[in-house]
Parts: sequence; C-alpha cells; structure tokens
Amino acid sequence: MAEKNGLVADSCLEDQSSTTPSPSSSTHSKPSTPHHDELYHSLFHETGMPSQNPKKAKKSPQSDHPPSLPTLPHQIIAEIFSRLPVKALIKFRCVSKTFKTLFSDPQFINAHLRKITSSSEKKPNRYQKIVLTYSGPPSSRHKSCSLYSIYNNLQTDAIEIGHFLLKDKYRYDWLVGSCDGLLCVAAKQNYVALWNPSTRVVDRLPGLGFGKKLGSYTVFGFGYDSEIDDYKVVAVFCFQNRGGNGGIGYETRVEVCTLWTKYWRRIEGFRYGVPCDVSGKYVNGSLIWPVMCERDSGLAWIIVSFDLAKETYKEMVQPDYGEVGCDRTLGVLDGCLCVMCNYKADRADFWLMKEYGVRESWTKLLSIPYLDDPGLLQYSVPYCIADNGEVLLEFKGLLIIYNPKDGAFRHPVINGACQWIEAEIYIETLVSPKVGNCNLETTGMLANTEK
Repeated sequence: MAEKNGLVADSCLEDQSSTTPSPSSSTHSKPSTPHHDELYHSLFHETGMPSQNPKKAKKSPQSDHPPSLPTLPHQIIAEIFSRLPVKALIKFRCVSKTFKTLFSDPQFINAHLRKITSSSEKKPNRYQKIVLTYSGPPSSRHKSCSLYSIYNNLQTDAIEIGHFLLKDKYRYDWLVGSCDGLLCVAAKQNYVALWNPSTRVVDRLPGLGFGKKLGSYTVFGFGYDSEIDDYKVVAVFCFQNRGGNGGIGYETRVEVCTLWTKYWRRIEGFRYGVPCDVSGKYVNGSLIWPVMCERDSGLAWIIVSFDLAKETYKEMVQPDYGEVGCDRTLGVLDGCLCVMCNYKADRADFWLMKEYGVRESWTKLLSIPYLDDPGLLQYSVPYCIADNGEVLLEFKGLLIIYNPKDGAFRHPVINGACQWIEAEIYIETLVSPKVGNCNLETTGMLANTEK
C-alpha cells in the first residue's frame, strides 16, 4: 500500500512542536528509527510483561551492579505490534513519543495491513466490522459492530462511530464503498469524504461543481490503483439530454480524483450505456457497475468494469443464469464479484466469479428460499460467509443468518440497530485518508462542509 497514505493522527500525545521529528509523508523519505531501549521499556510497561527493576534486582555475587535488561531489536518489536488489532495500537500510541512514531511509520502501517488482510483466522475474524448508516435529522449517522460478535453472540451492541455535521438536515449521505479500512461517504451528489472509522480521521475531497439537478444523478466508486500506489474516487455524472428524434436519453461526464493530487480530472465518458444509480463495486483493481444498455432486442442489463490503472472500460461476461425474469443485483463477497438473482416470492440465487474476468469461474454459490411473500422487498447480496457456511445478509431492514446445510434462519439481536438503510463491510486498519500533512486531526467529524 502507499507509504504516503500511512500517516495516523494522534491527539493523545505532545504537541507537534516537540523536538521529536515527525515522519515525512513522502514515499522517498526514510522514516525515523525509534530508540530501542525506550521501545523495550514501554512495551514491557504497557503490556504488563515482567521486567526487572534495577533498584529491586538482586545483585550478582561477582558485581555490585544490577544486571542489565536485554534489548529487543526494533524489527522484532515492530513485528510484535504489527499483529495486534488497531484498538490496542491506538492505546499504545499514547504511551510514548516512540510508539507514536512507530505507529505513524508508513512501513509499519503497510506491514500491519498485510498481516490483517492475509490473516489465517477463521471468518469472520476480529478485524472485520460492519457499519450501518441511518438517515434522518439532524444528519446521517453511522454505527458499527463486530461481525464475529454477530455470528457468535446472542446479542451485539451497535456503537455509534461518529457522524458528519452538515448544515442541511435533509441531506442524505450514503456509503460508496470501503477499501483497506477507509470508507468513502458521498453527500448531495456533489462531494465525497474519506474516513477511517477506526482512527476517526476524516478528509473531504474538493467539490465536483455539479450537484444534484432535476433529471440527473451522480454515482461514485472508490478503490486502490496499484500502478500509482494511491487511492482513487471516480464520479460519473449522468444527465438527461434530448436527442434528434425528440426522445430523452442520458449522457455521462466522468471525473477522477486521487488522494495525493486532491483535484478532479475529467476523462472519457462512460462506455456501453448509463450506469444504474448505485455505487461502483471495487474488485481486483477495477470498479464495477451494472449498466442499462441499448441492444437490438431493447434495453439490456450488463456489467461494465472500469480499470483504475488504465482508466478504460470493458463489458464483463455474465454467468449462464438458466432462467429469465429475475431481478439482478451486483455485489462483492470476499473480494470476488457477486450477482444476486431475485426470483420474486420464490428464492434468490447467488453467483460468484471466483477468478476475475474468467467466465468459466462463475459459480452458483447457493439459493436462499423466501419463507413468505416478500412483496417488493428482496434479499441483499451476502455481506459475509463464515467458515462453517453460514451466510449473513439483510432482509426487511434486519440482518439475518442463513445456514444452507439445514435451511435454518437465525435472527441475531443487534442493540441500537433499527431503521438502518445500508451497510458496508470494512476492516480495522491504521491507513489514513490524509496525505502530505503531518498535522492530522482526529475529530471523527466533518464540519463546515458548505460555504
């Protein structure tokens, strides 16, 4: 991951005017090396590991001096910390300047990210969270809870993790997507904010300049571009136009913004039709949208990918669904593209593309029956599939767990999680949405967003 994205805010420690140098956000700068002895003593003190007190240690028969403490290499200490969850690291960074420097080191943040994304723990694991969005005055709110707790406990508390202070109480904010612990939140179809709910660092990107208008809409996508080692937000502005035959159609205007440059750059308009009014799904370095496209037989539902590195469009192959007359929904499950086919009042089929871009890899993962007539409602795309096969998804505004082995449903109790409108899975990381600035604030709020 990008070293320049590695800065973490810290309001627990001394002022930035301290003589201890702050690490640079540049990818070419060499991070400062914490003092080994200070790291060692702080580690033993905070974790409660037994250490010798020189004043109380027994003297050696051959010497009047107490035995010296062994010194752990800095690399070993960093390796130990890189395996800890973010909550523990946030507490530890308040112990000393040395810890603060280590946990702000881009190399450490990248190592910690690699550890948790490649974790061999059973799913769901301790790093996975689900964030729920609530809409209503005075503004949208977000609550979070552990996937592990939802699966394994009778009751789970949904904890509010901060909200965005907006002047317009009727404005609706929605989650665009998540990547490496960062959440992308859009507001009024005019701007987006990037937010790490684990560290409470938030940053707003510049406004697009084309807010919501009658007969138009804007969709966003958020993901990571490995070619430039940076995160990108893509905005697709879809607006009505009147064709030569008097009919009304849509045109698109597409702009891209990176965390490092912080400005919107216009690129080629959307290909193959007009994307549906949903956020792009991030899969394998691309953003994926469902698109309504004109074909000889009429309007067709297709899947279009946007390569974040090449900034090119491509129609993706779909599975052989076998039946017609289903409503389809696009999603992501365990980093793979997923399509939910809803057969009203009957069942929902879930297809998974196990190998990106390979048609033969489409697999019908499971079918979930409807126990009664759902009416206009339908299942969501699964949020998580545990190692035991249980599937977490949403139906009628509630999270449910389905066991395909015996066809049983469970209804986990989530305290404080009523009337939520959308959900997103994220992992707890130290990755910061702010780059190029060592003075980061951990307010957890986005204020004064309108001029």
